[in-house]
Amino acid sequence: MSWKTALQLSDLSPPERIEMICSGCGHVTKIHPGDPMIGLYGHLYLDELESRARCRRAALKGTAGGCGTTMRLLLCSDGEAHAFQAGIA
Repeated sequence: MSWKTALQLSDLSPPERIEMICSGCGHVTKIHPGDPMIGLYGHLYLDELESRARCRRAALKGTAGGCGTTMRLLLCSDGEAHAFQAGIA
């Protein structure tokens, strides 16, 4: 069982955020627990979110079609680094 299958979007606490990185163009999208998207899709597990997410970078810039490539999901924290984490960095 992966951490992506164990956590729902609504389980995130305020210092945590999700970064979604396009595997095609490298565009990064950040999702914070306070975003309205949490209310709409909070029931989704993170692996479900990752499998449904597609990059819309080019479509937002006005280019026809958009990138449409799958996105990779990373769980990040805005909080303080723990001693062990700080030692690795």
